[in-house]
Amino acid sequence: MKKHILSALFLLIVLVACSDDDDFSSDQNLRLGFSADSIAFDTVFTTIGSATKQFKIHNRNNKSLVIESAELVNAAKSGFRMNIDGVKGTRITNLEVLKNDSLFGFVEVTVNPLDENSPVLIKDSIRFVTNGNVQYVHLEAVGQDVYIWKNRSVTKDSIITNTKPLLVYDSLVVKKGAKATIGEGVTLYMKAEASIQVHGTLLVQGTIENPVAIRGSRFGNIEGKIPYDNVPGQWDGIYFFPESFGNRLENVHIRNANRSMTFYPSVADMQKAVIYNTIVHNSYDYGILASNCRIDFTNGLFSNARGAVVELQGGEYNFWHCTIANYFSWASRGKESMVLAHSGTNLLDCKVTNTIIYGSLSRELLIDKAIQGDYSFINCLIRGNEQAGGNFTDIIWNTAPLFLNLNKDKDYSYNFRLQENSPAIAAGNQYYSQSVPYDIDGYPRLTDGSSNIGCYEH
Repeated sequence: MKKHILSALFLLIVLVACSDDDDFSSDQNLRLGFSADSIAFDTVFTTIGSATKQFKIHNRNNKSLVIESAELVNAAKSGFRMNIDGVKGTRITNLEVLKNDSLFGFVEVTVNPLDENSPVLIKDSIRFVTNGNVQYVHLEAVGQDVYIWKNRSVTKDSIITNTKPLLVYDSLVVKKGAKATIGEGVTLYMKAEASIQVHGTLLVQGTIENPVAIRGSRFGNIEGKIPYDNVPGQWDGIYFFPESFGNRLENVHIRNANRSMTFYPSVADMQKAVIYNTIVHNSYDYGILASNCRIDFTNGLFSNARGAVVELQGGEYNFWHCTIANYFSWASRGKESMVLAHSGTNLLDCKVTNTIIYGSLSRELLIDKAIQGDYSFINCLIRGNEQAGGNFTDIIWNTAPLFLNLNKDKDYSYNFRLQENSPAIAAGNQYYSQSVPYDIDGYPRLTDGSSNIGCYEH
């Protein structure tokens, strides 16, 4: 008999306890809490869904609550979608949140074509109604309309203008005999493993005010405060095949590739390319690799690669007022910043003038002893084994150029302009500067009769 009474009492306690847990309050003073009251997405390309953002809905009260409704205010126009506690929809009702518990919410967005060149800000909100209380989680995304190119080939002379950026999948191929001209202000967003393959001729006509950008397609931060825009190896690279000649890249910013520019073995008595006012930055394998080509580099900033920033294997090359700098820190570096390599029987003719060659290694210039040909360095600032006379004239050896920013904020950002007390200031050869009267930013040289070493005037 006692056992039956104790069992009944225990059952009653359990029922009362369950009743208390399921006692959903209608008190208007009880409100929800959110892990974030606003959720921001970085640039989202049209027709391509965003990454999913997560947030939490907290009930920090000692009473359970029922969320009467959670509704996207402008879902039909904004393109946002949500999932709360495993339920999808633009309006979800009767969501139970037990006391001192929480629910997970997920949001993503797809941007409809905008017919806009510039990015557009898109906003929406999730409106939560609980016991008559209205609360909001605000949503925001930057939408960018793009042309999507997949396995695109240029088979005849074509002009690409900046009506919209290009999102390139797989490859963009310029066929032999065709000329592709990219106008000022064009941006090419390159998906993972995407490449540009040039068998014909590539002309890139950026300006200082509206440069052409060729970069990875990812936005936002990889972690903490480090943006994807500072991460190398996001796309493949640009390849110039042996039959390609007459290429000219002017005011182009190329960044975050695996192998930024590769010039395959060619005929050195024909002009392969002219590279002017161009930045090649943050390559994973190497920056520029050229074999038996004829290329002129003027006002170039070539920086940061796990391998060489510039490697030349036979051919004819000229460098005027360039900055070749390597402070790559995503992995252990494998080569010096600039490498003049032996290439069988191919002769090397390389003239480097008013150029900085510096970086984080104790030697940043490697010249293969087996090289056949001629090379010279005039009025350069070099980190390496000091040499006098012969191939080196008026060199500043092993003196830091004092760049403005070498990842000082630990976010992999760099600024290779010069500090006020840089030894490169007013140390350039004025005679050779006359043929390069403006720097990479468009500032004049020789205004006071002097010029700097490197691509930047101060």
